[in-house]
Amino acid sequence: MVEERFDAVVIGSGLGGLTAAALVARAGRRVLVLERNPGIGGAATVYRHGALTIEASLHALDGLDPQDPKTPLFAALGLDHGLDYVEPAELYEVRGGPVGAPFTLPAGPEAALSACIARFPRHENALRRYIDAVLAVRSGATVLTAHMDEPGWWLRHLPEAATRLWPLIRHARATVGDVLRGLFGADEAVKCALAAALPYYHDDPERMLFLAYAVAQGSFLAGGGHYLRGGSRTLSAQLAARVEEAGGRIETDREAFHLVVDRQRIAGVAHRRRGGNDVRKALAPVVFGNAAPAVLAGMLPEAWQGPFAAPYARRPISVSLWTVALGLSEPAARFGLRAYETILLPSWMTTLADYRQATAVLADPDGDRLPPMILADYGRIDSGLNEGPPHLVTLCGMDRLANWDGLDEATARRRRESWMDRLVAALDAEFPGLARAVTQREMATATTMQAYLNTPGGAVYGFAPETLLRSPATAVPGLYLASAWAAGGGYTGAMLGGAMAARLALRGG
Repeated sequence: MVEERFDAVVIGSGLGGLTAAALVARAGRRVLVLERNPGIGGAATVYRHGALTIEASLHALDGLDPQDPKTPLFAALGLDHGLDYVEPAELYEVRGGPVGAPFTLPAGPEAALSACIARFPRHENALRRYIDAVLAVRSGATVLTAHMDEPGWWLRHLPEAATRLWPLIRHARATVGDVLRGLFGADEAVKCALAAALPYYHDDPERMLFLAYAVAQGSFLAGGGHYLRGGSRTLSAQLAARVEEAGGRIETDREAFHLVVDRQRIAGVAHRRRGGNDVRKALAPVVFGNAAPAVLAGMLPEAWQGPFAAPYARRPISVSLWTVALGLSEPAARFGLRAYETILLPSWMTTLADYRQATAVLADPDGDRLPPMILADYGRIDSGLNEGPPHLVTLCGMDRLANWDGLDEATARRRRESWMDRLVAALDAEFPGLARAVTQREMATATTMQAYLNTPGGAVYGFAPETLLRSPATAVPGLYLASAWAAGGGYTGAMLGGAMAARLALRGG
């Protein structure tokens, strides 16, 4: 067996893995990145089917303002230049369900507050408190993230730290449902308008930590949303370039299958060409796991599997997603889409808590319920994906692997086709004429997510955001989580997870 020595090995080339690899490589360490798929980036990629170029996952990056922890991270990675952003004026438009007539939430705290007060004037004071709370939690989390492993900083800045962290302490155990109920009582319209984007994080407001929600939504409110011109692949490509420019190596179609432990710490990774042999061993005192903890546990020697897995055993995994990509012969705006991002709530949803029923809807293609869904009209912005027809519109919503378990491929295909028929018909009812413009369509489900991302249940956001975050360090010295499973879901969570892991490893923690 061929053996090579490195300072660090990264299992997986998602954003968290690439972030850790780039930071460690730029610190002068020799790094190897192993990716089981033919291409890098995990969910942060773009692909072409037929005449349509399709964004795999990105709707918008949050923040990118001075308080965003990604701002210093991007500078450290050399990404503070070279990425081209498109910023829609609004965060989203939501319509249907308890909200009723379309409501647009603009970016910027003052603009958002004004729009909310105009629509829900009787809640003016509560809306001001809501915006203040979200931004205060986000500010506190920024301080915590920046200095969490610097004891000296906390001693030198104790008064400031106490003030900034108080919102985190105050809301430490509160859920999204707790906070919104305390502010708005039983008014489900305002709650659904403010938390329409809940499916980006969780399916249940009564279980999602308000802290996790406020950090993400506060970042969108303060800094806006940003699409990467050319698609999410540009971010993955830039990160990969930073790894290689610093002397690191990235190998695709390489499957890690065994974690080597020697003298009570990680010692390397055995890997092979996917679907073949060519087994090699990469020896290293540090390994970053960009894969799910459940996957990493199966690679460890049996004696280490229990201690490694124990801290994660009671943490529920996040939801999965279904997505539909539509190619339109005409721009979607001609049929009445008014925003880059539109959230459609079905008529059966009467409360924000009804989101928790949405994950099971796809199990019954013949039922009378439609799922809530989020539309992204990439043709509305200068996305750099499709210059002309077809114009890309994507739909997505929450899914569970249980909706597709036990189906043979033919049955699953029929169910996907049935759902695409129903979803396009629902769009046509909301935006008359859109159905006749559909020239191409395809659907991915929780099964797709599981196969491509290699996550339990097809989870797309790591662990469900119901508990406070843990350290990226694991029970195996030298083995770190570098992904959304360490710091939370989304592009920001994945990259911060990789950054936290790299920082710990470089400090020998």
